[in-house]
Amino acid sequence: MDGGRSPVSDGTSPVREPVPLRRGAPAREPPDPVAERREATCALRDGTRLRTVLLVPHGTGPWPALLTRHPYDVTREEHDGMLDVGRLVAAGYLVALQDVRGRFGSEGVFDPCAQEVADGADAVAWLAARPECTGTVGMWGASYASDTQFSALLGGAPALRAIAPAMTPAMSALDGFRFRGGVPEIGSTLAWTHYAIAPDMITRNGSAREREAERKRWQATERAIATRDAFRAGTPHTGWDAETIVGWGLDRLREPLGSARHRDGKIVDRIDAIDIPVFLIGGWFDVFLGSTLEIYRRLLRRAKDTGGPVPRLLVGPWTHDNMSGRTAGVDFGSGASADDLGGGGDLTAQHVRWFDTALRAGAADMPPVRVFLMGSNRWLEPDEFPPCDTRTLELYLNTGGTLATEPAESGERRLTSDPASPVPTCGGAVLLFPPFEAGPADQTAIEARQDVVSWRTVPLAEELTVMGAVHAVVHLATTGTDADVVVRLCDERPDGSSRVVTDGVQRGSARSVDPVTGLGDRRPVEPDREQEFVVDLWSTAHTFLPGHRVRVDIAPSSSPRWDVGRNAFDPAGETTEPTTAEHTIRHGAARPSRLVLQVVTAAPR
Repeated sequence: MDGGRSPVSDGTSPVREPVPLRRGAPAREPPDPVAERREATCALRDGTRLRTVLLVPHGTGPWPALLTRHPYDVTREEHDGMLDVGRLVAAGYLVALQDVRGRFGSEGVFDPCAQEVADGADAVAWLAARPECTGTVGMWGASYASDTQFSALLGGAPALRAIAPAMTPAMSALDGFRFRGGVPEIGSTLAWTHYAIAPDMITRNGSAREREAERKRWQATERAIATRDAFRAGTPHTGWDAETIVGWGLDRLREPLGSARHRDGKIVDRIDAIDIPVFLIGGWFDVFLGSTLEIYRRLLRRAKDTGGPVPRLLVGPWTHDNMSGRTAGVDFGSGASADDLGGGGDLTAQHVRWFDTALRAGAADMPPVRVFLMGSNRWLEPDEFPPCDTRTLELYLNTGGTLATEPAESGERRLTSDPASPVPTCGGAVLLFPPFEAGPADQTAIEARQDVVSWRTVPLAEELTVMGAVHAVVHLATTGTDADVVVRLCDERPDGSSRVVTDGVQRGSARSVDPVTGLGDRRPVEPDREQEFVVDLWSTAHTFLPGHRVRVDIAPSSSPRWDVGRNAFDPAGETTEPTTAEHTIRHGAARPSRLVLQVVTAAPR
């Protein structure tokens, strides 16, 4: 679901989509010259033909096959993809690169997510049956190309024996994909539909008149983003004449949280169908980190309960489209790059090792977990994540803006939530467009706003290492009938800069809705009555160094990342006007607003 900005060639025609996950890395040399390149056609059950590039090893086959399927023009995988496909071929794999239905060289009409279950199963069966293939298939890829892996399994693909999904939203549409804490992910939805998907959809339109009309709609969306009209408070709207795919995306954000449409291609109800080895890759600043880790947790729990395959996990200090280890003004060191991995072999080598083990019964020499510990800037290899020796640390919001291990006397902090002046997004696990960059951005300017309140510890006397889940419990009363609570965990350095480590959001009316399944009822917040908000900040692996402070920021919004709330409950079918509201955050022993961390006493070395 890559969302980098797509330029416009002549002021009207959108061109070129982003290349997944290679920002900051040099372009590669062409694939191994001994490999034979063929263009093939994969015919689906309904006769639709998909363009497939086959890269065939030199020598006598057949070979096990590795397949990736996505909507971003797979020919770019040959030179600038997540993996070096030439090295996959040199390792003795038949490599298949396939444009999904309705994209670039493939026929048909693109219907995101929903089409990939049947199409993925057909593609795997077609590849397994080719004479060059042994009948065994593995799949790899990030973002949408991770969704297609799980979808193929859901569609029934017995030849598919191992998958390596990276930066994956496949768990659920409700936890970082279309929503987070009940709040629409308006920014990433527009970034993906408008910049990553619309350009090719426009150029392949057979009607010159409709093609020109869609170009004008693309320009209208561009203006709405530039003027921020696209991010006005309230349920995502089409106050402008948006192109077809943008309209599709906004329609999904208007769907109820429990809608069946949010389950298309997702494994939320089908985790038992994932019965093959899985190698999960994630980034601490990836918009789909929550989904990646939830899949890992559920597969690990099932493996312990049933003896099934234990999932492998690799998480770096990466964003959705940048695996260089350098982002938002922070350089985590050369070993943080996917091209180095701290001397453990680059990402391509990791995949070759994984598929050799899973498809060829090779030696299982990969650690079950490899995570990058930020702050200390080194890789760790615990048996599982979080490590078994973690403990819970609660830091309480106290008077004077202090954060401590014990609650103090009762107190409160107030802020004004004005939907007409939302708090701007600054870093974090985002998938947006320039100038909004993902990563550990400095929050100093944001924290200076009147509608952002902060608490911090005293300077630490020794290291504090967080390894696992993070959440906040906020006791809040508001004058509105709904409220959004944004919480950020930050690392405040001795120089006064404050960099985001992880964050989350919760809409009050969705507090009773399961964040993964969407089950539960939305209901209004009762004005002026204190209520408990539990905000999931997902997980991290981060060391707060001596002299640093743990800092917590609370705000009412983060735009354009998340939909700006109206401070008014808006049940389906009704329209309510945005209103300014006063939020009161209460704390103390009787109202224990707090940050809850999983920490380790001493990070292993």
